Order: sequence, then C-alpha cells, then structure tokens
Amino acid sequence: MSHRPPRLPHIKKPCRDCPFRKDSMEGWLGGERMTEIIAADSFVCHKKRDHQCAGHMLLKGSDSAFVSLAKRMGIPLLLTGRPLVFDSEADCIKHHEH
Repeated sequence: MSHRPPRLPHIKKPCRDCPFRKDSMEGWLGGERMTEIIAADSFVCHKKRDHQCAGHMLLKGSDSAFVSLAKRMGIPLLLTGRPLVFDSEADCIKHHEH
C-alpha cells in the first residue's frame, strides 16, 4: 500500500491569464486593485476559485499564508513558472496601473 502525501488545493503553474504574469495585459486590474490583491495573505485563482493562485504564491513566496502553511505542514507545493511572474511586487503593481 503506497502512502500519498497530503495535498493542498492549489494551481502549480501560473495560468495563461494569470494577472501576476509579466505578459498579462497592461493596466488590466489597475494599480489600486493589484495593490490590494498583493497585500492579501492569500489569493484564489480567478479560474478555479477553490484553488490558490500559483502566481500570487510565486510572487509573495514565504509571505504567502498558503506557502507558509504548506511549509509548516511539510507539504510540497511543487510550484513552477517563477520566470513567468513579475520579479517584484512593485513591478507587478506598476504594470497594472492605468
């Protein structure tokens, strides 16, 4: 009998339309809304609302409550696609400003 490690509901790679991707539409969310989203401890995917957003977790790193929880529980998230997301929160906000 194989034992599977517990899993947490999350997206593993930023989706094509993820607002945290460098190639997202400029001005899409506006700087104020993106500032609010980045300030949040966690953020669900805009497509699969019962899963955490990979882009948010990759951008926030250990400042993400979801990433911190997974680490404390010893559950690997196996996130990929870090080069796809903005290098900093400030760059992400600037990109979304109108």
